[in-house]
Amino acid sequence: MAEHGACSSEGMAREWSMGYVMGYRSVPMVRVHVRRQLALWGWRGDAHDAAVVVSELVTNAIQYGRRIGRRVWVRLAVREDGSLVIDVSDPQAAQPPRMPDGSLPGPEEERGRGLFLARGLGAELSWFPREFAGKTVRATLEPGRGPVAGEAEEVGGTLRLP
Repeated sequence: MAEHGACSSEGMAREWSMGYVMGYRSVPMVRVHVRRQLALWGWRGDAHDAAVVVSELVTNAIQYGRRIGRRVWVRLAVREDGSLVIDVSDPQAAQPPRMPDGSLPGPEEERGRGLFLARGLGAELSWFPREFAGKTVRATLEPGRGPVAGEAEEVGGTLRLP
């Protein structure tokens, strides 16, 4: 993961953030909140894919960045060009665990596929240290051809609302 500039609101059309307890029970809640927020905004990308990317980054933050009494922070921002910026911040300043280098972990390894999955869903990944403590891992997703706010989309016989 390449280091990237710090968080900036410049060029952002919409933003949302929330802190979560650094426990694995927070991951499903984060997914629900992300899908709900993207639906409210009418983001034209795949909200399900975005929620998966966020949950993988949050899981990594909990696994590698946990500190007692601290939170993992999730920030979503939609740029003016429609791309989605996902920032997941934890209190550990150390570089994130290995970045996908083209080789998957072995079949006997139980972990290490989250960043591969995020990249496979189209996320561009980077990271940067936070000003006072910790780091932020950033994923950027381009908008797709999802439904526009107010439109409904039929998927597999069920109605999915934006």
